[in-house]
Amino acid sequence: MIVERLLHPPYTVLVMDLKKFERDKIIEGFRRRGAHVWKFSGDLDPELEVESFIASTYGGYVYVLRFKGETYLARAEERIRGKDWGEPGSYFVRDENGLKRFLLRELSLKSKLLLDIPSALIWMAIGLGIMSRIEENPVGSFLLIFLGFFFNDIAKVLEYLILGYCKA
Repeated sequence: MIVERLLHPPYTVLVMDLKKFERDKIIEGFRRRGAHVWKFSGDLDPELEVESFIASTYGGYVYVLRFKGETYLARAEERIRGKDWGEPGSYFVRDENGLKRFLLRELSLKSKLLLDIPSALIWMAIGLGIMSRIEENPVGSFLLIFLGFFFNDIAKVLEYLILGYCKA
């Protein structure tokens, strides 16, 4: 919540695992609520498919809908919720380049591996910084225990600024 107020993201991406629901009913519900739904086929180059999805749709909410063996992308002006869907994975995205990177990460295994490396490097740098402070100052390590949740928010802000997206 603090990160959202600080960053004011233009896009929110929700990743939903809907394998136990009927695909046609969910997609029809999204369309009735004004969302543009796109089936990700994977036949073309994933980057080309993501670019065409971004260029041909509009809205601040982007959905990755995962069904049994199929993935759909949807984009809408308002947040769409379902009673039994559970809590989706929510991400903040800074701009269209960040949106493209995030969708490629979600849809392509090769891209996921390439795009998760910077995130891992950010966490390693934060971890090394914390470890160097703990060795020098025992009082600092005591404070880290109580102030540790701020490091998560700092890491989210760094991911948002460097990668263009972060977990909400």
